[in-house]
Amino acid sequence: MEVQRDVRSALAIAYELSRHEHVLNREHVSQALGELKDELARIEAKLGGERIHEVTAEGLPPVLKHLEGLVEDADPVVGDQIKALMRSVERIARELVPGP
Repeated sequence: MEVQRDVRSALAIAYELSRHEHVLNREHVSQALGELKDELARIEAKLGGERIHEVTAEGLPPVLKHLEGLVEDADPVVGDQIKALMRSVERIARELVPGP
């Protein structure tokens, strides 16, 4: 399933960016990225199992909104990567919404 691959990729990127910001002592940015990672992990776990029918993206918008407010606090290069990650996660969220 392509969306599962995309979720795994976004999860790995969120983890690496969180670690980077942690090393730079930007804990509030690191923590927000950690929250995104956790929400993506929750989605990924359901995508890969018997609970696939329970998958929703409803937890992503508040996490993305919080992260959006912190992008400017991140390292400039990381900030651009966070913005790209957020766009990918928004696309994933749209794919997880069931069609009419």
